Amino acid sequence: MPRVLICDDHPVIRDAIAVCLRAIAPDCEIGVAATARQALDRLGEPVAWDLLILDLGLPDARGIDALTRVRARAPDAKVAVLSATEDRDTAERVMRAGAAAFVPKSTDRIALLESLKALLGIAAPPDEPDQPLPGSRPRDDDLVHEALSGMSPRQMQVLRMLMRGLPNKEICRELGLSENTVKIHIGAVLRALRARNRTEAVALASRVGFGVE
Repeated sequence: MPRVLICDDHPVIRDAIAVCLRAIAPDCEIGVAATARQALDRLGEPVAWDLLILDLGLPDARGIDALTRVRARAPDAKVAVLSATEDRDTAERVMRAGAAAFVPKSTDRIALLESLKALLGIAAPPDEPDQPLPGSRPRDDDLVHEALSGMSPRQMQVLRMLMRGLPNKEICRELGLSENTVKIHIGAVLRALRARNRTEAVALASRVGFGVE
């Protein structure tokens, strides 16, 4: 039975993550904290937590201060950082500080589920091929255009890099994002296009002229 501690000062965020956790691990034991101090207290409990989901915008901690304090208190704890921003500097600092994952708050529900599965060891290993949402892919150009119009700017940026043939590590370097975050965006692109893999996603986007200046 996995034990997950959610630290975020917004109850709505905590509740949403808890719902996702129970969807993938019904027997999951979930703890909550609204401040860095509360999280540190919970980390001192006799039974270890399998995962700490930590918000960067806590009222009693600035930037990665909460992550630094958590890592000092529980160096073996697996920490996934939630962030309202995706800027290069934040992503790099978070990963250098020892986070297991950097998850933007803009992440959609399905991508969040996949990320949580990976962090808890429920999903396929990270090196497995990208997994799209099961179902039929768009077969006419109108549906492809509709899928593209529903993507976030970051997802479209990642798709353009896929069309350039860049591997995940190169996309990480160019965007200043963690590999986990890039995989989340790629998964979102595949689901939007109902593509089986990145090759098919590129083919669909190319067919309608996406990325052509």
